Amino acid sequence: MNRARMLEGVLVLKDFWNLVLLVLRNLQPVMVLAVVGLVAWALLARQTWPFSVAAESEHVTLHLAPDLETNWRIEGALLCVRSNMTDLGLLPIEDSSSPCKGSRWKAYDLSDVEEVTLRVPAMSSEDADDAPPENDMGYAARLDVEPDGSLAILVTAEGKADTPLVLLLGDATAPLELGRDVILAFPKPEAGSPAGRLLLPFSGSGTIGKDVSWWEPTLLRRGSVSLYTRSAEAAGGRDLVATADLLPGDRLDVGLHPGTGGVVTKGFVHFDLWPEPEEPPAMTVVAFGEAESIQIVRFGDQGYSFSPALLARLTRHSAVSTWAVLVLSLLGFMAIYREGSEIGSGDFLKQRRRFVKRWRRFLASRERGDD
Repeated sequence: MNRARMLEGVLVLKDFWNLVLLVLRNLQPVMVLAVVGLVAWALLARQTWPFSVAAESEHVTLHLAPDLETNWRIEGALLCVRSNMTDLGLLPIEDSSSPCKGSRWKAYDLSDVEEVTLRVPAMSSEDADDAPPENDMGYAARLDVEPDGSLAILVTAEGKADTPLVLLLGDATAPLELGRDVILAFPKPEAGSPAGRLLLPFSGSGTIGKDVSWWEPTLLRRGSVSLYTRSAEAAGGRDLVATADLLPGDRLDVGLHPGTGGVVTKGFVHFDLWPEPEEPPAMTVVAFGEAESIQIVRFGDQGYSFSPALLARLTRHSAVSTWAVLVLSLLGFMAIYREGSEIGSGDFLKQRRRFVKRWRRFLASRERGDD
């Protein structure tokens, strides 16, 4: 009796396996179409890739995110404003030593003031309602390294938002409104003095370097751009896809302008002020974000969009790679048979009825054996 029941169980397993093979055989066209669809989706879909930028440049333009507040420490700077700061006990410096251009500007020396912070405010909802989206773009900052090793920063409002810049002091003095634009000049220290250091974090978008021209001497020195894909197995959750080296004179457009609804890029600008620099100084710029491609403009041509190649878009696509491996594994499993017609035998419906009938007979024999 036990032997007959074992034989019946083997026949049930055989019918079940034949049924599985029939299902796989009938699904072959569907799986092939699924692979083709995944490939087409990976090639045509607009996917963003995490990127990182590390560059040395003499010029940087930043478009700060309008919905985020930005704070920069500016000790030792010469501040150019159009408002009066005599309430703080500061007197304008003489025009002969002023870094400000134009009679409307007044220059103040902040070298003797401790814990000075320039606050770029977040735009309020009232400001955003007053201006159309394409004009409501907050503040922009232009940073240039001067030939003598000093640093000049112009912070100015873009669009119709009129929330003013604010100067914060560490001695609990009330914040001072500076207006919609300021100029900051960081002179290099005198000989024998320690080097100064600036670290300016930002969120938004920007341009690193500028187009090479005979009237603009500042340029990007060197750098690299790296594109990644998200990966749970890689360290840091990212896996390197491609890297591009930047040449002297390149211009790198990082992120979309905040006013256009682009993804916000985050990063920082670092600059050392040396009394006697051994080589021409440059700012170090590090940025992180996500984009479909990175625009690199190179002298002598129209530039190009740096993005993963077609093979990388297929093999490194986070969704496509997982499903493609699964489907191709099933197709490979079926390919072990010499011909597709040998995968399973008989009609699917007949084989299904045969399997159900034999399974019920096997269960009935077990019940009789238990009795």
